[in-house]
Amino acid sequence: MFVNSSHRQVPRDLLSLGVCLMRTILPSWAGVFLVMSHAGAAEFNIRPISDETLIGREPTISSNGLAAWISYNTNDVATENSTVMVYWQNDLQDIVGGTAGGIYGATKPIASGTSVVFVASIFGRRSAPTWELVEVENRHEEGQREVPALYAAFERDGAQVLEPIIDPDATNLTRTITVTNEAGEVVEERTEPIKTLRHPSGEAEIWRWNTGALELDRITVDLRNDFLPSFDDDIITWQKAKGFPFGWEIMARVATNYIQLTTNYYYDMGPVAQGRNVAWYGWDGYDYEIYLYDADTDQTVQITSNRYDDVAPVMWDGVVVWEGYPAVEADIFMWKDGEIRNISQNLDDDLYPRIWDGHVVWQGFDGDDFEIFYYNVEQGGEAIKLTTNTYDDTNPDIRDNLIIWSGYFDNWDAEIFAIDMKSSSFPDQQDYNPLTENEEDDLYPKTAGGRIIWQHDQDGQYRIMLAEPR
Repeated sequence: MFVNSSHRQVPRDLLSLGVCLMRTILPSWAGVFLVMSHAGAAEFNIRPISDETLIGREPTISSNGLAAWISYNTNDVATENSTVMVYWQNDLQDIVGGTAGGIYGATKPIASGTSVVFVASIFGRRSAPTWELVEVENRHEEGQREVPALYAAFERDGAQVLEPIIDPDATNLTRTITVTNEAGEVVEERTEPIKTLRHPSGEAEIWRWNTGALELDRITVDLRNDFLPSFDDDIITWQKAKGFPFGWEIMARVATNYIQLTTNYYYDMGPVAQGRNVAWYGWDGYDYEIYLYDADTDQTVQITSNRYDDVAPVMWDGVVVWEGYPAVEADIFMWKDGEIRNISQNLDDDLYPRIWDGHVVWQGFDGDDFEIFYYNVEQGGEAIKLTTNTYDDTNPDIRDNLIIWSGYFDNWDAEIFAIDMKSSSFPDQQDYNPLTENEEDDLYPKTAGGRIIWQHDQDGQYRIMLAEPR
């Protein structure tokens, strides 16, 4: 159970940010200065939504307006303990700090709809493992075998024997060896340690919180680390540590059905869920390739098959976009209707692709600095360079007719920029004024539902900012 340990009402009128051709500097909270945006952009109200006494990082927001981030009160790694804060309908809540069960180390929140999925650990092994990872098929036996999250392995009569360790808290595991003669008499009895081949990789688990819920939904219960969750509607996906001999597998929960999407000796990582699909990148013995799972058909296809790395996939409505490294630099590739196309066509690095409803953005190096590029999936043709300036534009995001990014406007600190895709000047205008203008970094923006959330460095302590359409 959790309690709302920090209900706070955040004023909605701290700052109104309007559309204006002239750039007017306005005083804001805690001495920060924000600036009116360029013509053609949406109008926003901008305000801080995090507790000013805490540090906020990893902001995320859903199309419904549910915002979440991790929060902690110190940068001392020996004593810090992060929690997840959510901001919903003008109410700020700590959804982890008040829960029972000793949850700690919360990280990687993802907001979608009216839910948040995140990673957190729990003190002690309070629950017996309920998940057994399917191992690679044994060549000497039919079918697949399942091995508990923790087991002991040793030789008996020339064969490897696997025995589950019943007590998950057991330490210094040993077994007794008895040697008898032909008459069956005990001639030797000794104790030796058990060789543990697969040990707990950790207790980082996946959790889900729904607005209005009084309990956290614990998605995973085992002795393996679970990381990098992603979810959309009724599909949650993540990567699970195998323990020795290492590697990761891709897992998914579709509605209430748990599915292990990969079973190999390699590394499968970075899963993303959208609609009824899950995409990820995995090692195939030579390099990383892109894979796609369809929950409706329960089938997985390998999208790429080459001799260079393909990583960091994103997708929307069955269109998959990723970073590929056919040479030293990265290019942006797209898979649509079974065909692959290089959509960046750039001699320098193209990174961090994002996709929404047939529109793709990324940051690309133009020989001098990083700029923001745009590609229309339906129209095809060449990518459009949205920005042309003398400073880096990085970390773009796109959703619900907004394109946003961080730009080092004065070549000193990062500011937030936004493009309204419904503007008559889109995509031709290339000179954009910043949405913020101050002397500290505004970083890692995310957008959904016409809102923008980001991480603001206020005197070395990160706060979470929210821009909402007026």
